[in-house]
Amino acid sequence: MKLLVVGTGSIGRRHARLARERAEVAVHDSDGARAQTVAADLGVMMFTDMDRALEWRPDAAVVATPHAHHVPIAGQLIEAGCRVLVEKPLADRMDTETAELVEQAGTPVPRLYVVCNMRFHPGPATLNRYLHEIGEPWFARAHFGQWLPDMRPQADYRTLYCARSEAGGGVVLDAIHEIDYLMWLFGPVRTAGGVTARRSDLEIDVEDYAAIQLQHDNGVRAEIHLDYLQACKRRGCELVGSEGTLLWESEGADPEHCRVRLFRRDRGDWQTLYESQGVDADAMYRALLHRFLDASGGEPPADLLDGRMALMELAVALAVKNGTALNAGAEG
Repeated sequence: MKLLVVGTGSIGRRHARLARERAEVAVHDSDGARAQTVAADLGVMMFTDMDRALEWRPDAAVVATPHAHHVPIAGQLIEAGCRVLVEKPLADRMDTETAELVEQAGTPVPRLYVVCNMRFHPGPATLNRYLHEIGEPWFARAHFGQWLPDMRPQADYRTLYCARSEAGGGVVLDAIHEIDYLMWLFGPVRTAGGVTARRSDLEIDVEDYAAIQLQHDNGVRAEIHLDYLQACKRRGCELVGSEGTLLWESEGADPEHCRVRLFRRDRGDWQTLYESQGVDADAMYRALLHRFLDASGGEPPADLLDGRMALMELAVALAVKNGTALNAGAEG
């Protein structure tokens, strides 16, 4: 199998490195010097322009460029016959081109997926595995926070896509993972709203704080807190239901300490379901890539995010980011 990785920043490099285990890999980037360096380091092919890359006839592709470029590049790849995995989010705007891409890629079989690596993280994956233990789910509280300058210590944070509005930055789209895994757990969102702000003196022109409220079609209420402000990277989620509580807590990065616990009313104590002092970040990306490369026709695997659902998640995120309420049905 031939896999083309478009975009050779830190995440594109990770995809290319891990994909070598399963495919013949080539990379392409508008920054030719960076692409050449990555190709040489990883021992993969490199193309200087997209036309030459498509002449190579890749079977599949990963798009790991800034958000604003996802849709046109993915459209070009799908037109050429590739199955495409796009880094989250699907896009930085809802427009005709984005909707047409999803429609084009969804028939007759899904050919567009969006990176949802947190579904393969031991935190959300364990929540999903044990969700039945809490009975009828009532509400969820999810959070993510990290000091933005620490996100890529080797780079000036002001140059990162997530710090710049013209690149589709801001914590809401960058941390769309929380919206994604909650929709994975509880299904489509009926109503969404929230507030965003720039609370710090960081040199950015996007929001570094968001407080989001969701109501899912099944009645579950969810609250999400996102920020670029915390001194220590933290992520987690609490799920509360009629029979008990699930609690996922992660702290730090490299190493990331992660623990998931369950409290059942009938047992009256906490049970540790998963614990690690050093989560393997490569493992979730590897599992995601393998699932994507294995997907062939028919319905997408339940733990992959297809274009249709990614479009729904984007609508939720943009409603919050733009300060407009999303109401997909009468509130119950």
